Amino acid sequence: MKSRYVSVLRLLVPLYSFVNLTLLALGYTPLPFETPQVETALTAGLGASSLIYAWWKNNNLTHSAEQAQEWLRELKQQKSKRSS
Repeated sequence: MKSRYVSVLRLLVPLYSFVNLTLLALGYTPLPFETPQVETALTAGLGASSLIYAWWKNNNLTHSAEQAQEWLRELKQQKSKRSS
């Protein structure tokens, strides 16, 4: 999962530079952000989204998720009984 975030970041930073260069070539004012500011914002955004995803993934928030967790516990118990 971490490599996905790194890949997105590696795509967005050059894309930002490309948009800035295109705007300059067309005679428009470039985007009013410097590269470190963009990288910091992207990193913060990715960090926040991964935190929310991890929280969601590791907590059974829906009824279906609770049922699935209970079913998983039962399967693990059956497996441990067979191994004994």
